[in-house]
Amino acid sequence: MIDQMFQVFCKGKQGLDAFLLEIGRMMAETIMYIEREELAGPDYYPFSPNLQKWASQGGSIYLGDQKIAVEHPRLRGQQGEVGLQSYQRLKEPGGFSEELLSKLLRGMSSQKYSETVIETAGAFGVSASSVSRHIVDITAKKLKEFKERDLSDFIPFAVFIDTIHRGGEAFMVRLGIDVEGHKRVLGFWQGATENHVLCEELFGDMERRGLKISKKIIWVTDGGKGIPELVA
Repeated sequence: MIDQMFQVFCKGKQGLDAFLLEIGRMMAETIMYIEREELAGPDYYPFSPNLQKWASQGGSIYLGDQKIAVEHPRLRGQQGEVGLQSYQRLKEPGGFSEELLSKLLRGMSSQKYSETVIETAGAFGVSASSVSRHIVDITAKKLKEFKERDLSDFIPFAVFIDTIHRGGEAFMVRLGIDVEGHKRVLGFWQGATENHVLCEELFGDMERRGLKISKKIIWVTDGGKGIPELVA
C-alpha cells in the first residue's frame, strides 16, 4: 500500500509539472503559427505565390531553463526553407523567460487569453493583425473548452493541489488520478493569495462541472493556507 501511494504521488507531481510545460508549449506553437500567417497570409488569401505553407516539423525550444519538444510550422520560398524568427528566438536559452511565463499564467487564468497571446507574440517580434486573429480565436476557444469541460465521468482516487507563486500571485493547479492511474487536470486558477475564499471557489467550480467530491478521495497538498480545512 505504501509503495502504491508513493507511485500515485510521483504520478501526481509529474502530471502537475507536465501541465505547466504544456501551457508554455501551446503558447510557443501559437506564436509560430501567427508569424507564419502574417508572412504568408491565410489559406484562402495567400500574400505571395512564392511563399507556401508546409506541414509542421518536430523541434525543440527553451521554456525557462528547460528544453521541451514542439511542433513548429514550416514555410518555404523559392530558395527553400524560410525560417521563422520566433522559432529561432525560442530555441535560445532564456528566450521564453520566467517573466513571460508569469504573464502568460496570469492572462490564461484571468480570462484574458487573446490579449496575452498577442502581447507575448510581440515579445518575439511577431505583430499579430486581423490576418492571424482567427488563430488566436481558435486556440482561445480550445482553452475555454478545456477550462469548462465536464468532469462527471471522472471518479478521482486522489487529487493533487499545488500552488505556484509568481509576481505576488498564487496560481493553483488541481490534478486528479483515478483508480487505474489515469491523470486529468481538473482546473487552473489564479488568486492574489492562497486563501480560504479562493479555495471555496475552486471546489465550487469543480462541483459545478460534475466532479463527485467525497471523503474517500485522498487529497495531497503543499500545506498551503485555506486548503486543509476544506478537505477535512
